[in-house]
Amino acid sequence: MKNLWMFWERVTGIFFGYKRLDILKTLYINILQGYFPSIKILVYPKTKIGKSKKGKITINGAKARLHLGTAFERGKYNSTGLKIDEGGELIVNGIFSFHTGCEINIADGAKLEIGSGYAANDVDISCYNYIKIGDYVAISKGVAISDSNEHSIKGMEEPGLKPLIIGEHVGIGMRAMILTGVNIGNGAIIAAGAVVTRDVPAKCFVAGVPAKIIKEEVEWS
Repeated sequence: MKNLWMFWERVTGIFFGYKRLDILKTLYINILQGYFPSIKILVYPKTKIGKSKKGKITINGAKARLHLGTAFERGKYNSTGLKIDEGGELIVNGIFSFHTGCEINIADGAKLEIGSGYAANDVDISCYNYIKIGDYVAISKGVAISDSNEHSIKGMEEPGLKPLIIGEHVGIGMRAMILTGVNIGNGAIIAAGAVVTRDVPAKCFVAGVPAKIIKEEVEWS
């Protein structure tokens, strides 16, 4: 009886605290992943979760939460997708929101690890090996992040799968691309439309195609 009462308080608190939450999908994924009645994964309208039997969503910490498909105030909901293939894993270490329109694909045996922050509308993350995103990261609309060179150019072949690391307090501008093997240092800023193919030192502002350092020792809030 006590567990049922705790569950009811949790559900009603979520329902009234978050507008237009898809309560049935939220309950289903939390029961499936063993987070019932805590409710650590919040699912919003037009969000589809395709997860294999051996795919995992791991939420670390009592305060950690995953929001899938959120929309801004008075904004509309578009199709949002999370796909986790056999042996793939999404690890959440903080409170992170994927806004509506995002597509997150985690391949066989791959791991996507995220801290706190958000990914705005229409962000595309393709994880084939290992991607880590630190705390307090802001990812703007239309950004693409991938740790794989899915195709190669003859004479320019490089290893196709390399870990991709994004540090803490990183700001990534609209429609930037972050590619395989890149390590972005803490406090870095990626300009809108930049294509990042090499490491970015901490507290550096980079821009261009390919991205180059424009300014060092930057700070942003």
